[in-house]
Amino acid sequence: MKLSRYNNIVPYKSKYALFNAFSKKVIFIEPLLKDLLESAAHHGVEELAQVHPQFYDYLCRHEFIIDDSVDELERLKEKVWAIDNATHTFQLIINPTMNCNFKCWYCYETHIKNSRLSEEGVARMLRFIQRTVEQNPDLRHFIISFFGGEPLLYFERNVKPLISEAKRLLQEAGVSLSLHFTTNGYLINEAMIDFFLKEGLLPSFQITLDGDEQTHNRVRYVNEKKGSYREIVHNIKQLAIAGLGVSVRINYTAANIASVKQVPYDFAELPAEAKSHISFSFHRVWQDTEGDVKEEVAAAMEVVRAAGFPAIEQSAVDAVEASCYADKRQSAVINYNGDVYKCTARDFKPENRVGYLAETGEIVWEDDHLEKRMNIKFRNRPCLSCRIQPLCNGGCSQQAIEHVGEDYCVYNGDEREKDYVVIQHIERILLAQTHKAVG
Repeated sequence: MKLSRYNNIVPYKSKYALFNAFSKKVIFIEPLLKDLLESAAHHGVEELAQVHPQFYDYLCRHEFIIDDSVDELERLKEKVWAIDNATHTFQLIINPTMNCNFKCWYCYETHIKNSRLSEEGVARMLRFIQRTVEQNPDLRHFIISFFGGEPLLYFERNVKPLISEAKRLLQEAGVSLSLHFTTNGYLINEAMIDFFLKEGLLPSFQITLDGDEQTHNRVRYVNEKKGSYREIVHNIKQLAIAGLGVSVRINYTAANIASVKQVPYDFAELPAEAKSHISFSFHRVWQDTEGDVKEEVAAAMEVVRAAGFPAIEQSAVDAVEASCYADKRQSAVINYNGDVYKCTARDFKPENRVGYLAETGEIVWEDDHLEKRMNIKFRNRPCLSCRIQPLCNGGCSQQAIEHVGEDYCVYNGDEREKDYVVIQHIERILLAQTHKAVG
């Protein structure tokens, strides 16, 4: 028998947490048991079996201790392959425009004025959906996500007709449809909400706030005298009241994180049912790297949770079980002009495209990109011996592609950062158990 390579021991309040990154199981132990585990790591688990047989048996039952014959890396590879090559779901991300009504300072995208889907572009998208359904007999679920640019800029002209026809095609094929919008939320209106409800569709939304009203309005504004915070918060409330799910993305920096504590108070008057449709997700702006603000983030998340909303931090994302859409074979990002990408976190420049949508509705992958991407994981040496590989796995396939041929770590090899990731996952497990108990 041997200790799992994916065991993690981290301080947690007055005790220690033993967390297995593969099984996602966690137990809380006293310092003496932690010392016994560390001794077992150096001298073998047989000593632990003799000193504390009850603890040893528990660890065996819950796979913190496993049989010598278990190849944990191979088991993880099989799990990742099954998830990323699943055939029951397809996710299509559409950029109906690369234009936007805001100019946020941290945005990585090149905005293109007057860019929008043409009628032929819509027709090709629909042909693609039809082909995908016909060529995938196992397909049961189709997700259409709208990105951009601001995807609601030309909603009536392009997005609405595409949704209606896609719904018809998928219904005829017996495939369920889910919709998602990544939007700044400013253009949402009652007519849009009515359309979704009448169509029997319940899309989800990701809408960003950049702190409290004063702070947010310095980043997202209509003009020098008019901000956007109140309108966006109002629209989030209207979506939630209608029963549509909203993930409020908090883009934080060292300068704005303190102001985030005020945000949940602007949703305080919502009834409990509406609140249940809102969650918060914290993401640090990628250009903001100076200073450790973990304590400030934790404090802001605690205020959000105390107000009745779930809140998670970006580091709690599971890159294996909830791997990025770009990692999955059954996904594609199609731009308004037919250029094809896999990742939405890079600029949609022509030189970054990895394929194109043909007139027939077929995606033509250039330079064998899809197969190269699907085989890029498990090549990074530092990951292969890492205790949190089942959580991180070197990040997404885009990061693996950009670091091909070199050793890298998304946490720069910092063991304290890895401990922080583990603690965030433990917090998420405990929060889920609390909600389950309350429910």
